[in-house]
Amino acid sequence: MCDNYSLGDILRGKIDSYNIDPNSKEKINQVKLISELKPNEEVEVEGKVISKRLQKTKSDKAFLLITLVDKSQSIRAVDWYYPEENNNKIQVGDVIKVKGKTVFFENRIQINVVNDIDSIEILNPLEVNPEKYLRNSQTELIALTHKLENYISQVKNTGIKALLKSIFIENNSIREMFLTSPAAIEVHHAYPNGLIEHSLKVTELSLCLYEAYCEQDVYINRDVIIAGSLLHDIGKIEEYIITPTGIEKTEQGELMGHIPLGAKLIYEESKKIEEKIEKEDIEHIIHIILSHHGEIEYGSPVVPKTLEAMIVNFSDNIDSKIARAKENIKNTLQINENSTWSEYDRRLDRKIKIEKYTD
Repeated sequence: MCDNYSLGDILRGKIDSYNIDPNSKEKINQVKLISELKPNEEVEVEGKVISKRLQKTKSDKAFLLITLVDKSQSIRAVDWYYPEENNNKIQVGDVIKVKGKTVFFENRIQINVVNDIDSIEILNPLEVNPEKYLRNSQTELIALTHKLENYISQVKNTGIKALLKSIFIENNSIREMFLTSPAAIEVHHAYPNGLIEHSLKVTELSLCLYEAYCEQDVYINRDVIIAGSLLHDIGKIEEYIITPTGIEKTEQGELMGHIPLGAKLIYEESKKIEEKIEKEDIEHIIHIILSHHGEIEYGSPVVPKTLEAMIVNFSDNIDSKIARAKENIKNTLQINENSTWSEYDRRLDRKIKIEKYTD
């Protein structure tokens, strides 16, 4: 039905795979997660729309590319039959059900949408099961909490310790949000408890760097490193919100972002504690928050200008990138367990070689 398809014959799905009878009595396989899909099955798949593109072939034939995602992975759906109608029907962020047939292309599965005006259905948010979209931390929250409190107990400066105790222990609202918040929507640690998990790993890495570089002739403030590491992403408790369909940005998050939100929160909380914190210490901690992305072009309003700020920046960069690379490898192996290279990661701007365990 589609001549001169191009775009790799629509990603090598080819046309015969699209000729699915919507009235077929063959049972449609309703999978729970995208990662469970197998090739050459008629399926009904639920997922959150993260992108859509209405395109045309060389012969001016319109088609719609939709990318769906759940907590397991993403998948591409291609609609040849009602591209304009469905493009107008759905929006990025919608959770939809798609009827179609799975085909295999370039080592991954895609869905060819069935020839049916009702092949795509938008779900009511009340119908959505949050467990399909929210991944869980692999570390128990109790263990993470104990580790957080242990780092705070190591701080010797009474003002800095009072600030950390006020935020992470005594302020129940901030504490609860910090313990349950994600660290991102999709980049790294994008799940409940992800923020504390990432912050603790940054603290661990920062202290390793401190031990490697502390010398008597060049002073590095260990207390400031602990505080800056634990607090560097604190603004994310106000930047993100967990919904039944996954992680979204709040209005504050969209308007300001977590860096200024975090700096504001720390400044306000420092005014509430009874134990006086030195002006230079609070300014140093806020500088770490403002500079932890490392460069102006990466979102920081100022570059790191102290050794402590540089250490936190490097540790944050290491953990976020390694965590993303590991997630990419896991997702690739879910698609094809024999893969030796990960999918191309646009944020890392590379593929990652997959090493195999050897006895």
